Amino acid sequence: MRHWSEEDPWEDDDPGRIVRPYTVTRGRTRSGHGDVELITLITTVRPPTRAQRLQPEQDRLLAMCRRPMALVEVAAHLDLPVAVVRILLGDLLDNELISVSSPPAVGAPDARLLQAVIDGIRRL
Repeated sequence: MRHWSEEDPWEDDDPGRIVRPYTVTRGRTRSGHGDVELITLITTVRPPTRAQRLQPEQDRLLAMCRRPMALVEVAAHLDLPVAVVRILLGDLLDNELISVSSPPAVGAPDARLLQAVIDGIRRL
């Protein structure tokens, strides 16, 4: 029998997330917008109307993305898996509350630069 004065080694002051990720997505596992990559920039376009009911995570996402922010950053700030954030983003895209854009593509590195890096590594 355990007394109230004894500490439970499994108890923690901060239990962490109580809501399971699948409840945030209402059981969905895929987004209709599969082209959102980790470095895709997300920007809030407009606030939701009164008729558009959003989840707390989506409200936080809209507030965070007033300035462009990468998907991976949003997931880190929300403390949610990227797959869950993709589904939430899909809902926001469907409601035209956010826009997504890929960062500018950078050309292939110069072969001379790559060779110089390889040579420098070999000298180490």
